[in-house]
Amino acid sequence: MGDWIKKFVLNRFLYIVLLLVLCIGIFPFVILYSVTMWLGGLWDKVSPKSKLASKIEGVWNLIGIPYDALVKLVG
Repeated sequence: MGDWIKKFVLNRFLYIVLLLVLCIGIFPFVILYSVTMWLGGLWDKVSPKSKLASKIEGVWNLIGIPYDALVKLVG
């Protein structure tokens, strides 16, 4: 009985640690994406010919290609 509880607690601890690492890894990308797209949109309002927001979105699409592949592999 004690081994079962020890294994359960160890698995839950590892699960919590992995989830925390995942969240810490994703959070900066969410903030950076939001801020850069917001700034790009503001710049496009000031200078409509620049199309900075679409260029920034293209860069984020390139950054997201490995993550899309990972999601398709896992899911």
